[in-house]
Amino acid sequence: MNDWINAETRAEHARDLYDEGRLAEAAAELRAAIDLNPYNPSWHFNLGLTLEAMEDYIRACEAYRAALRLKPDDIEILNCLGVNMNRQGKYSEALKHFERIEQIDPTYEPCYCNRIVSYSELSQHDKAELMFYTARLFKDACPLCCYNLGNSFFNAGQYDRAIDCWKQTLQIDPTHPQVNARIADACWTKGDLESARGYYEAELDLCPDDLDTILDYGELLMHLGKLDDAGKQFRTVLQRDHENASANFCLGEIALKRGQLQAAEKRFRRALQIDPKCPGAQARLGQVMLRRGMHAKAARHFLAEMKLCNDDPQMLHELGRLLMEARQMRQASAAFRRLVKIMPDDPDAQHSLAVACFLLGKLDEGIRHCRRAIKLQPEYPLALYNLALAHYKMGQLPRAKRYAAKALTIAPQQEEIRDLSRKLTDRGFWSRLKGLGQKLRRIYHRYKD
Repeated sequence: MNDWINAETRAEHARDLYDEGRLAEAAAELRAAIDLNPYNPSWHFNLGLTLEAMEDYIRACEAYRAALRLKPDDIEILNCLGVNMNRQGKYSEALKHFERIEQIDPTYEPCYCNRIVSYSELSQHDKAELMFYTARLFKDACPLCCYNLGNSFFNAGQYDRAIDCWKQTLQIDPTHPQVNARIADACWTKGDLESARGYYEAELDLCPDDLDTILDYGELLMHLGKLDDAGKQFRTVLQRDHENASANFCLGEIALKRGQLQAAEKRFRRALQIDPKCPGAQARLGQVMLRRGMHAKAARHFLAEMKLCNDDPQMLHELGRLLMEARQMRQASAAFRRLVKIMPDDPDAQHSLAVACFLLGKLDEGIRHCRRAIKLQPEYPLALYNLALAHYKMGQLPRAKRYAAKALTIAPQQEEIRDLSRKLTDRGFWSRLKGLGQKLRRIYHRYKD
């Protein structure tokens, strides 16, 4: 009997500790209560809630499963388990729990609301929208449903519809967290930077301590060229979180933009010290080395970034260009090959690989990728220009003239194209053209920059 009383006492103490925000102590008290009496489902459930508040979602799910074994048809437990599955990226498993709730109680609105998240992350956006309207049968206005549907539209690239949903969220609940920030994200994606700035500021008025929003706001200010204001935001983050890799990285970017190479290097190295996988930090260190003329060191950093970038298309494209600048053509072509594998229908990816092939002397392969780029984007003057050069080198003058003429029609203002068209009429042109590789690199980077 004493054990049962002790267990009850510990469970009640855990509730008080939870209310005081002492989560780790509350979890310890609940575990002690469960050790004494493992048959109370509410204690397992409360342990799950406590662990969830600690963002320990894996152990929270273990606690919810233990509660569910004791109370298999409890919809609150099922819902919390599904939500935590979503948080772990296990969306298909989450759906099973929400569908089980619908079988038990089809009027339970959260099981539809939370399925919007699952379907959105699985790119099943039509089903996500269907869940939104099904939820409306049981609850007229739900800010979380509107918020979740906005995320689904955003993920589907429907930015205006996403903004409309998030504005509806604010009408229902003006203090709903992250809504203004999400509208800012959508505005930024659409290119409406000033509107994005206003929404980030509105979010910070509501949640001034949200470090993620401060970082996003700082990055926008940096994009707008307001480097001093951006720097203040990143330093604010570091005042509150000394071990923030992203803030150090962004301050390094500001220093790099200002040509302060020593300060930039220090910030990028600090970011990597905090997070060895900090996205972009190795690439930026490579840029610092490149500006110092240290091509071999630059290449090592670029290759280190390639191992970390997880096939991020934007990063692969940038790394390919930087490796070309560092005169590492084979590694550059490897980056562009990965890019083409991920985005075979992207004309810039195909053309970038073509340039790398040309610089490696692989004319036939370069021509193939250039032609694919033109097939995807028929009016691509730089690809046509490079095709003209490659065909001339292969002694195919008529084709060279044809590609040069088409390039000139598309971009008559480009000096390099006009110059090439003139020179192609001179059969002695190729023998006098020196440093083709250097010329290709220079023109490629001029167009890309």
